[in-house]
Amino acid sequence: MSFEELVTQAGGLKSFFEALRKKGVNLEEELQKQLSQKGSLFEAMGFKLEKFGEGEVELSFSFSERIARRGGIVHGGVVMYSLDSAAGLAVMSLNEGVDQLTIELKVNFLEPLKHSPFKAKGRVLRMGSATAVAEGEVIDAKGTLCAKALGTWFLVKKGLQTPSSSFNK
Repeated sequence: MSFEELVTQAGGLKSFFEALRKKGVNLEEELQKQLSQKGSLFEAMGFKLEKFGEGEVELSFSFSERIARRGGIVHGGVVMYSLDSAAGLAVMSLNEGVDQLTIELKVNFLEPLKHSPFKAKGRVLRMGSATAVAEGEVIDAKGTLCAKALGTWFLVKKGLQTPSSSFNK
C-alpha cells in the first residue's frame, strides 16, 4: 500500500502519525526512509530528520560541494529547500488532511552558511481549516541565525488535484 493510501485510510496525516506513535514507531526514522528514497532531493541534499514533533520539526545537514555555490557557502536554493522542508513537515505533523502545498514562502538570508553542520527548524504558528502558517530558521554550528522564513501552506482535505486535471473538467 502506498504512503498516500495509508494516509487516506487513516483519515489524514495527523491521524496517521498519531496511529504510528501509538504503535511505538520511531517517526523520525520512518519519515527519513520515506523522504530519502533513492534519487529524492531530500536524500541528495543530505538532510537528516532529527525531530518530528507536533508542530515542530528539526532537520540537520552538512556542508558538501554538492550543495555549495561559489565562495564556499551553501547555495541559497538549498537554504530555501531546507526551510520549506522543515516548516512544511511541521505543518504536516498537524495536518488533518491528506496533503499540502506551499503557496508562499518568504526567506530572509541573514548570514552565509559556512560553519557546518546546520540545523533547519520549523514551527507551526497557526493551523486553519484551509491554510497553515509556519516559520523556519537555519542555524549554523556556532549558533548563528543564518536564515529566517515565514510561509503559508494550503491544506488538501481529499485527493490532490493537479492543475492540469482541474483544467480538463
